[in-house]
Amino acid sequence: MFTKQYFLEDINTFTVKENSILFKNNNDDLFFNNLKIDKDVRSFFNCNENIIFFKNKFTNVYSLQEKKIIDSINGSLFFDTYNNKDLIVVQKIDGKRLISKINFNCSSFGLIDEIGCFNIEHYFRDTNNNLFFSNNANLQSLSLQSYNLNWEISLDHYGEIRKILGIKENKLWISMYRGGNDKIKNSLIALNIDSGHIVYEKNNDYDTSDWFIELISEHDSILSIYGKISTTPADSPLVEINAITGEIIRNQKIESLYNENLKIGFWKVLKDKIYFTANKDILNGTHIGVLDYNTLEILWVTKIDEMKGTFKDLQISENKIYALDTTNQLHIYELD
Repeated sequence: MFTKQYFLEDINTFTVKENSILFKNNNDDLFFNNLKIDKDVRSFFNCNENIIFFKNKFTNVYSLQEKKIIDSINGSLFFDTYNNKDLIVVQKIDGKRLISKINFNCSSFGLIDEIGCFNIEHYFRDTNNNLFFSNNANLQSLSLQSYNLNWEISLDHYGEIRKILGIKENKLWISMYRGGNDKIKNSLIALNIDSGHIVYEKNNDYDTSDWFIELISEHDSILSIYGKISTTPADSPLVEINAITGEIIRNQKIESLYNENLKIGFWKVLKDKIYFTANKDILNGTHIGVLDYNTLEILWVTKIDEMKGTFKDLQISENKIYALDTTNQLHIYELD
């Protein structure tokens, strides 16, 4: 089903754009495929035909067509979320985090408004021009039109906010985490985006992960899959929840992985397939594979002979799989 194309070495972090790779190596050099863009780069992301990256206290727009920097703005890009008209950034200037709205067309910056200073760890922007962001267990909703807070709620009863998964039918889904003796009591909750009121809380009888959990928009569901640590065959529990109603759709172990002594690690969903990494022992990631989303049967799996360490990232495109290991090798497989 897939054939190994090649692997790249010395890759620190990467992102996939169609069938091209934007990556930073361990020397902080930024590349787009074989094109070196700049050095001493801290962070980066794709934007249409341009690349946004931060270095030396400036965030820059690099044109892939012109092969040069075409605009810059003072301050580091702490996070980004943009639509067709504007970019919401948190600029770290002189040790402060300032939320600003930037006029943005992927080729230039123009400050519209400085919104205010907030503590931010996780964030999500909806299509109605609201920004949801968290600090520890506190969650806030900010209007990006009036710049006023819509609501604020403390979720410390459920632990710490681990991930903001996204929105479906006016429900903001959030994964919560508890450490120590209460670690097994990880919570999945949903809030009404208009009021901030909690409208759903998952029963602890269901074995969900706090981190390996995603909102799968194309299936209208919340999907949790994670592998248990063991040298012998062990379950990879799967729980699927209807993101509109909160109804449990599936609650089962993945028999096909269990029978092959594969414990799932990273995974991504694309259409009707689940792409995954897996291991057979405790420490080392060893395999890459594909499951059928509906039947959970293994469609394809392979052992990586050059593997060192374990996996730290998995990304996919329509016809390629990219898996980065902890020795900074990027393994690339192409659909036959």
